[in-house]
Order: sequence, then C-alpha cells, then structure tokens
Amino acid sequence: MSRHYSVPAQSNQTLDLPIVTAAKKNPSRHVSTETPRRGPADPALGGISMVFPVHNESFIIEQTLRNYIAELGQRVEDLEIIVAEDGSTDDTKVVLERLEQELPIELYMSDERKGYQQAVKDAIAHATKPWLFIVDSDYQFAAIDFWRLEPYRRTYDVILGMKCPRKDPFYRVWLSYGFNFLLRILFHIPYRDMDTGFRLIRRSIAQEIAPTVQYMSFFTAEFVVRAHLAGFSIIEVPVHHYARKIGSTTIFFISSLFVICIRQFIGMIRLRQELIRAGLVQSPFKSHSPLTQQLNSEDSPPAV
Repeated sequence: MSRHYSVPAQSNQTLDLPIVTAAKKNPSRHVSTETPRRGPADPALGGISMVFPVHNESFIIEQTLRNYIAELGQRVEDLEIIVAEDGSTDDTKVVLERLEQELPIELYMSDERKGYQQAVKDAIAHATKPWLFIVDSDYQFAAIDFWRLEPYRRTYDVILGMKCPRKDPFYRVWLSYGFNFLLRILFHIPYRDMDTGFRLIRRSIAQEIAPTVQYMSFFTAEFVVRAHLAGFSIIEVPVHHYARKIGSTTIFFISSLFVICIRQFIGMIRLRQELIRAGLVQSPFKSHSPLTQQLNSEDSPPAV
C-alpha cells in the first residue's frame, strides 16, 4: 500500500471467443449470454495496471474497489491497482485514506481538480505493467466483464467495452449517440462507443499517444481516434452497463450540457484540423479525382 499526494501544475489453453466485430460497419450490440471464463489471466501476456480515476464518489468507491479487487486480485498474477483521486470536495479523500490501509492500492491524490482527461493521463504515467485496465469508478460496469475483454489481449492493442445497452438518463444516451456519430463522420472511423469507461490498453501505446490527447475533455474518444489513425488494432466488445447505484453524475448536470457540447464540438474541429495538417484525415476541400489532378496540373506554371 502506498499513497502519493500531488498538487497539479500465454497459456496453452484455447478459448472460444464470442463473435465480436472490429472496424466493421455493424458491430454486434449484444452481450454474449454465456458467462465468461473467470481467469486466470494469461501471465504470458503480461501484468495489468488497474486504474481508477475518482472524483466525488465517496458513496460508491469502496464497493467499486473491493469488488474489482475480489474479482481480479487472485486471478491476475501480476496486478497493481492505481487510484487517481482528482480534487474531490466530498468525503472521497477520507474514504480512500482508510482504504489504503486495508487494500493493496497505490493512491495518488490532488489538492485541486485537474479534470478527467488530465487525471487519466497522470494515472497512466504512474502505471508500470504492460497493460492498463482503466475503469470509471462509479461502478456502472461489472468486474466480471473484465474477462470478456481479457482474451483479446492476444491480438489487439486497444479493447473497448461497448455498453450494451447503455443505462444512463435518456439525454446522456442521445448525447453519446450524437457524439459518436460525429466522430465516425469527421474521422472516418467505425467505432460506436468511443467514450466508454471500460477499456484495456497496451501501456506502451497509451504512453505514446496519451501526451498528445488535448482537445476533448474526456480522454478516451480522442485517444481512440489517434490510436486508430496511427494504425493500432482496436476492437469493441459488448459488456453490461448498469444505472448508477447511488449518487449522480459529477459532470453531466443538465444545466452544464450546453457548455459541454460546445466544448466537445470545438475540440473535435480542432483535432480534425490538426489531423488534416498531418495528412491523416482528408480535407473536405481537397479532391483527388483524376479530373481535378489534371486541371491542377494544367494550371500550374511550367517548371524552370
């Protein structure tokens, strides 16, 4: 157990994997009816850093940590648990200070709110294992569903737990749908749940791409866009999603939705502009048709 306080500035078994689509237009949106095999995790694939970003979750964080540790603690041979507390104003700090005496967690706390994106990036920097399992701390995902993602470590770099179905208030469901639709249109990528809070990522890739994430507020969507365009393999795996058991969202208040939407849209446009300049996304004003290339050639001055 350790605490850190900061101020911001392969086995030989063969598995029958459920059919999951990656980079296809119509991925499966249903969780397999079969109970996943609950480990052990393949030690040949490397250890796992389980990362929990936390802000104002005093009523649920203990249940979240205890249940995930109970599920994975004895089934993942090389496991570390990183808790990245982000300037909570309720009793979250007090609860975590008590839990660090009882549970094998590494606790990093902040005096001020850094925001979800920076909190995740800072937590990634503290991880030491080859894989990152980054989980939202509000316990809307079941710990057992980790085992739906784990077998895909053999063949994929980024494994996204796709919420099926999403159990959030209707306005958040529609916002997420529109957000993911815009991402698919603007960046020509196929994924349907790029803002998921349940993801398994190679640490080497996260450390390479995370420092470049800067435009969108909630880390994962921009990370997925950049990872896809960098050529890394990504898959979406359907997992269960549950309504919050206690408390309410600490970010998506109805009164703040308009500002959040505007910021996210501006972030998408700025990211697109950067990627166009880098040649990773085609500009809508640039045509590569043979006719256009011929006209451009005819209009160009002769070489001297």
